[in-house]
Amino acid sequence: MIRAIINGDDFGISENVNEAVRECFERRLITNTTLMVNMPFADEAVEMAEKCGFAEAVGLHLNLTSGYPLTEDIRREPRFCRKNGSFNAYFQKHLMSRLVISPREKKAVAREIEAQIRKYYSYGLPEKHLDSHHHVHTDASVIDLLLPLIKRYSFRSVRLSRNLFLKMNPLKRVYKSAYNGKLKRSGLNTADLFGSYRDLSAMNGCIKDDVLLEVMVHPMYDEAGTLVDTNVPMERVKELLNSLNAVGQPYYPFD
Repeated sequence: MIRAIINGDDFGISENVNEAVRECFERRLITNTTLMVNMPFADEAVEMAEKCGFAEAVGLHLNLTSGYPLTEDIRREPRFCRKNGSFNAYFQKHLMSRLVISPREKKAVAREIEAQIRKYYSYGLPEKHLDSHHHVHTDASVIDLLLPLIKRYSFRSVRLSRNLFLKMNPLKRVYKSAYNGKLKRSGLNTADLFGSYRDLSAMNGCIKDDVLLEVMVHPMYDEAGTLVDTNVPMERVKELLNSLNAVGQPYYPFD
């Protein structure tokens, strides 16, 4: 059997997504979710998780690209924020910014990361798992700021860099392998493979048994009210995972 984590990203971003995550837990379509603590529906998301019994499966979805930051210094950095103070996602869209940022930017980013971690802790959520919006936690300009904070706040697990590919650019493969090795050497729990539904479906069943697989989904309702992973019906995601014998009872691997 393939042990599976099916994580619903973006919890707290909107009422639509919050309700979709709740239904996914109710129907056992996901096993975990991660919370965007800086978004306007974060408090509602936590209340829902506690009321519906899945608070133990809520990790932190670190966010440096959407909405408004929790701290002031980063709002003055044009590679991170617009003049109105909201995140602009510039640094994530430009390779050099993903690799290198200035000392002043590093201080601002570290403060924002810590503020989001502290807010996550303020909710009393026990999972202590971290991943991120747009995979910013895998960027070279972020990871060295993040790891000391992860250790300071006793996080137990961190999402891998995406590695569920049949084919990959050789330079990307080297970077991802180095990043994932760094996580494992740090003593943090990780899955063996991580990717999206599309990545998994492209593998055509080429996944060995006895691995820990993480699949990210983005639960929401489309205009017709159908529960989807962005634009793929969640039932189709379930069917694919069932075909791999990868879904059963909810699985919380880091308890």
